[in-house]
Amino acid sequence: MDIDNLSNLSHDDLIESTQLTLGTLLRTDPLLSDLPQDIILEEIVSQIAVENGQSITIFISRDPEPTLKVIVPQNATVRDLKKATARHFELQQKRTGLKVKISWKYIWKTYHLAYDSLILDNDDQCIEDYGVCNKVVLTFKKKKKIKQ
Repeated sequence: MDIDNLSNLSHDDLIESTQLTLGTLLRTDPLLSDLPQDIILEEIVSQIAVENGQSITIFISRDPEPTLKVIVPQNATVRDLKKATARHFELQQKRTGLKVKISWKYIWKTYHLAYDSLILDNDDQCIEDYGVCNKVVLTFKKKKKIKQ
């Protein structure tokens, strides 16, 4: 497509042409082939931060569901990690076309995130303080009821 033809296209046609071109680029480039076709700017910025060593990738196991791949800054708190987990889950739901309503308030009241046997129980604590680093696997651990 040449430059002269671009001025004759409608906005919708330009969007479609751009998406097709980006899709082709993402499929054929070996460095970009693992990125989703409908990637958003937030994900691109996160990926660049990981490549530059400013962010880390954390895998959250949800047996029997697929593992979530969450990207957070290296100095993230447990609260930041929880927000990133919810955001990643929403993006994954959108991409798969599923509409499952999740009450994150209920999830975080019922479960902790755990790294090995350590429970990440302080939302204001830095995840580094729990030993969480790049490419670790966290799990959901049911909270114990406090006996009164």
